[in-house]
Amino acid sequence: MDTVLGNEPTVCFSVFGDDVLVAEGIVAAGARLRFAATAPEQADALLAVTMDLTDEMATNLAYAAGSRRRPAVLVVTETVLGQPLDAELASGPVRLVPRRNATTRGIAALLHAVAADRGEPAAAHLERLLSDLRRRCVRPRGLDERETRLLNLLADGADTTAIARDLHCSNYTVKRLVRDLLQRYHARNRAHIVAHALQANLI
Repeated sequence: MDTVLGNEPTVCFSVFGDDVLVAEGIVAAGARLRFAATAPEQADALLAVTMDLTDEMATNLAYAAGSRRRPAVLVVTETVLGQPLDAELASGPVRLVPRRNATTRGIAALLHAVAADRGEPAAAHLERLLSDLRRRCVRPRGLDERETRLLNLLADGADTTAIARDLHCSNYTVKRLVRDLLQRYHARNRAHIVAHALQANLI
């Protein structure tokens, strides 16, 4: 961070996200609030302003946070992985803030706060917060008998063909069922959905 006007630091940040108007407003206010837009590899903090923090955006943020400068991460969003963000969440140099609580001055203050914590790598903290949210995620609906059997077979290490034989269906149907479960529980792969099912006592 560069120092200007006495001891007031300038936080250099990079903007991620799909809410262009809000992001541009924050960038435009940068000089007044003493932070400036910059490239991710030169940033003290990464700011994501979005309607939903998706797995893809989280992956991109974690990758950018792994740069040599080790920037902090501030996310302003309505939902995380499709679930409402009801309160601010923090872990090390990472903050997730509900959009309804965010003001330009508040974002500036939070950027300064997270940038001051940026000694720790943000990627692991971001993944920890997302994992906690996935575990607490309210299930859209319960598992039916077939889905429960599918998860048990996955936990036993069965491949698609073996599962199809056991469930008396096609390989395509097994893949569709797995894809549905991955989307429903925001899981990255088969191992992740099994881990989630075990933690949530679904199987």
